[in-house]
Amino acid sequence: MREITRYCALTLFVSVLVSASAWAQSTAQISGTVKDASGAVLPGVEVTATQIETGIVRSTVSNETGVYVLPNLPLGPYKLEAALAGFRTFIQTGIVLQVNSNPVINVTLEVGQRSEQVEVQANAALVETRTVGVGQTMETQRILELPLNGRNAAELVLTVGAAVNIPEYASQPRSMQGQLSIAVAGGLPSGVNYSLDGAQHNNPYDNLSLPLPFPDALQEFKVETSALSASQGQHSSAQVNSVTKSGTNDFHGSLFEFVRNDLLNATNYFAKVDPNTGKKVHSTLKRNQFGGTAGGPIFRNKLFFFGGYQGTINRQDPANVQNFIPTAAMLQGDFTGIASPACNGRKLNETFPDGTPSGFGNNRIDPLRFDPVALNLIKKLPTTSNPCGLITYGNPGNLDTKQYVGKVDYQLNAAHSIMGRVLFTGEDQPVPYSLSPNNLLTTFDRGRSNFAQSYAIGDTWLLSPQTVVSSRLVTNYTDIQRLGAEFFNWGDVGVKNYFSYQPKYLQLTVANPGFALGGGTANTSTYRTFSSGLNSDASLTRGAHQFSIGGALLWIDSNSNANVSSSGSFTFNGQFTGLGLADLLLGKPSTFVQAGPNVDYMRKWYLGAYVADTWKLNQRWTLNYGVRWEPDLAETLTLGYVAKYSEQARAAGTRSTVFQRAPLGFSFPGDPGFQGKTGRDRNWWEFAPRFGFAWDVRGDGKTSVRASTGLGYDYPNAQYHLWTSIIPPFGSSTTIVNPVFSDPWSTPGAGYNGINPFPVRFGPNTPFVPNGNFTVMTNIKPAQVQSWNLSIQRQLGNDWLVSASYIGDHIIHMLGSEQLNPAIYFPGNADAGGNCFAQGYTFRTTAGAVCSTTGNTNLRRRLSLTDFQNTGQYVANLVPVGSGGKSSYNGLLLEMRKRAGKGVTLGANYTWSHCIAPYQSNEAGDTGANPSIPNPYIGNRDAGRGNCLSDRRQLFHFTPVLETPNFQGPMLRRIASGWRLSTIYGYSTGEYVNITATGGNDFARNGTNVANQLAQYVGGDRIGDHSGRPRSRWFNNAAYSCTPTGCPADSGAVPTFGLIGNSGTRAVAAPGHFDFNVALTRSFRLKENQRVEFRWEVYNVTNSFRSLLAPSGDTRATTCTNCVSTEITNPNFGLLTISDDPRIMQFALKYLF
Repeated sequence: MREITRYCALTLFVSVLVSASAWAQSTAQISGTVKDASGAVLPGVEVTATQIETGIVRSTVSNETGVYVLPNLPLGPYKLEAALAGFRTFIQTGIVLQVNSNPVINVTLEVGQRSEQVEVQANAALVETRTVGVGQTMETQRILELPLNGRNAAELVLTVGAAVNIPEYASQPRSMQGQLSIAVAGGLPSGVNYSLDGAQHNNPYDNLSLPLPFPDALQEFKVETSALSASQGQHSSAQVNSVTKSGTNDFHGSLFEFVRNDLLNATNYFAKVDPNTGKKVHSTLKRNQFGGTAGGPIFRNKLFFFGGYQGTINRQDPANVQNFIPTAAMLQGDFTGIASPACNGRKLNETFPDGTPSGFGNNRIDPLRFDPVALNLIKKLPTTSNPCGLITYGNPGNLDTKQYVGKVDYQLNAAHSIMGRVLFTGEDQPVPYSLSPNNLLTTFDRGRSNFAQSYAIGDTWLLSPQTVVSSRLVTNYTDIQRLGAEFFNWGDVGVKNYFSYQPKYLQLTVANPGFALGGGTANTSTYRTFSSGLNSDASLTRGAHQFSIGGALLWIDSNSNANVSSSGSFTFNGQFTGLGLADLLLGKPSTFVQAGPNVDYMRKWYLGAYVADTWKLNQRWTLNYGVRWEPDLAETLTLGYVAKYSEQARAAGTRSTVFQRAPLGFSFPGDPGFQGKTGRDRNWWEFAPRFGFAWDVRGDGKTSVRASTGLGYDYPNAQYHLWTSIIPPFGSSTTIVNPVFSDPWSTPGAGYNGINPFPVRFGPNTPFVPNGNFTVMTNIKPAQVQSWNLSIQRQLGNDWLVSASYIGDHIIHMLGSEQLNPAIYFPGNADAGGNCFAQGYTFRTTAGAVCSTTGNTNLRRRLSLTDFQNTGQYVANLVPVGSGGKSSYNGLLLEMRKRAGKGVTLGANYTWSHCIAPYQSNEAGDTGANPSIPNPYIGNRDAGRGNCLSDRRQLFHFTPVLETPNFQGPMLRRIASGWRLSTIYGYSTGEYVNITATGGNDFARNGTNVANQLAQYVGGDRIGDHSGRPRSRWFNNAAYSCTPTGCPADSGAVPTFGLIGNSGTRAVAAPGHFDFNVALTRSFRLKENQRVEFRWEVYNVTNSFRSLLAPSGDTRATTCTNCVSTEITNPNFGLLTISDDPRIMQFALKYLF
């Protein structure tokens, strides 16, 4: 009852504040000062703005200081009038308002009759002299004209400067497709706040954007970053304010179709070669995008409508996926082919890790040693005649999408208007395996059946000429259904004592080189997220002050049912034989992982409130200051699938009262001192002050100097509890090292004694599984961002703007992970008593045996060595969700812009920046603490300082639109008029990557299994072949003591047992990347208001080879030859063998009216 009362009070508080738009603006503002010819201010002047397309009129009166403000104006073309008895009426036309723009238009009235008019034809000044922050607008013309690959308007955010796409943070297996994870000016990839028509438009599940309207339905958007006004909040990196098109007094619309066919495109550099013709095989791409829009008046000057639809049909079989599978020779025990320099160059180990002979001389293995489970599995694989085992195949990509958008605007009277908008996006893709049932390798990919809905209602009310209130009510919903392949499970191929939550699914990874079946992000799962909220803003003009006050309230309800590890996953990494495929045939996996389903039911409130003031000190100086309150209302996990761990509680012998057989030191919801159903406190006192100024240097609105600084906060998304939900006893996540392939639960020393703990059933007396994986909560804090900027703007002529901005920020309390239960590395062999000694610990084994092996990893963990009976035997990985990460960013942003005029619209920007963060902050994803990527610098979260994941040292974008004039001569007009040329050119220096060394000595990385152990750098240029040509080796093998053909596990590149490599965190830049896309359009006018357009678009005009790195976390990066490897023991280390798209053409036909 107390909680309900508190939330009701909060809701009432927000309503009383007439809360301000925490989710940004979908409108614009005009302000200025009215003076007479002598320079004296004129109070009482009636100032009127008329929207030309709709006839909507907004009026105000200048106050005692001559200042007038017209806030919350709809976008579009305007006429401004100023009238006062005894003076001529001032009229300015040609004004075009863009989203969240604040042009200052000063008015000078001349003495005369009011009936006399002084008319000025000019747009507003481009220079910002009133607002703070750094931003850029993408207007309608460029949205429609630029050659946008895929017609995803969100990609245009990347062209406005200081913005970087971070695919490693994208959650497309669990969210809508095409939504980008964008870091702006060093901010968090999940820290961009999106609004559509003034209403919140983020997906709380991953904090990324919901789908934006397709280009023909999107009016424009503006990207702003760095110490913005206190009215901006919820996310700290940037604000993207988008506006849907509206109807006007004229009927208008379009019909369109965009067509692609791979027969007109170049082939991928690494496409499959037809053995009969010797030519590369096209990807069979066929794509159609079609739809239309319509808008107009229902009642002129009163009620307007707009609607649109776009459908996309995509059919593609790229035929360039490459894996390695066992050959007929391998099945006979002959591995000489794949061990040859032409294939892999990596010979089979002649000794096992313990030093005993392997019997694999001459790269041969006795087939009688092959495992029957492995042979049963391999029988179901496709075959290859390639001596290396290489198989190239197509992964069918049939995807259908549809989007509907509708909007209604109603002007009730001169002082009151309302708006309603709906946006629906659907995606359907069949499971690739269902289209290629003869190829088991396609089970690694997934199908989907997704949709997203967004509803918004807006209200703008002019209470007086100096007071305007604008409110938005929003509801968003996403339903993500990931569809996995259905084939067979481990029990069907001979694994005993096996249970799966997915009866026709399994997961297998064979690495360096190899293949994969199934996948943790390719199985059947559902993710449903609902959010609903209210936000308003009140603008009050009082003298030289424009006050804003308010806040926002949002309810989030997210329900996830995932199956990341519920079918059981075997990994073969080559540790036994030196080759993953040989380990598979011998039935020697490195790990077996299984857990129950990831069930994450999360509820959360968001609350934000602020007060701000824009104070015009005089004609040249404006101050902008305020404070924002954003309490961290900790989320609630309705099922209570979460735990905490305390070393002090373990040492004191404290055991859970909820689960009475839990290991010592663990607590769960319901235990004394456990905070609610989440395990962390609410933080009510989170305040974010903001301060900035704008200096109109000459007072003419043509040159400005602006600066601002402030704090902002960011909050975890809904998915970061995916790992906490599968800990024992809820999901009983467990890892068995060196398992028995045919019966992992009978693995000696694993502690299961042949008893399968699945399916999971738990209660107060449930026994905990041995060697469980625990991701536990800590009392995390919201990420805090301190940002600052200094910018100079100068308008040249009427339409050109140049600017230079310095942007900096420092982030603390970023999510990160750290291993609390590392395996201690014991060097050498045991003494005569079977004792091993290291770091103050004693480990007992057989006399003379190797102390540290992969098989005894869990026995060497800290808790096993100190308290095996009560805690150690139950705990393998112990990883807390922490908030100790940090990063810093400094950047220079140069911009040149020309607004539409004389056939030219242009945007260009250049960013030079550097972002630095410790290892922990770099590698932590937004899904919380992932046990597979803990910080190797155990006990030192600030160690491993290096380049950020988002660090791109230089960025450049150029987006012009050129249009030929309307020539007078009939012949010349027919030939040369109506042409438009548009271009997107973008260049980025490469992502900085980690050079890793996981082969050979995996178990010894700082004493534990760390899959991302850094390599040992020995000196020299880290870059090898700078040319960036196909199949060239970008990374320099010699810098890591490797040969030109490979880097064996016993090379100096693999650090000594127990040590961390010295190659540095993200110390090496991958190849840079560029886009060069061009569109050519010819327009033919049919009637005065009707025309037809033919459009030709070319992507990658020069058909250049553009190499790519496989995204981090994509296991295909270690199982295919067309992925660039940053792993030194991989024979493909540094080879540029994955390519971005070749030249692609697209043709379109449009009818506009």
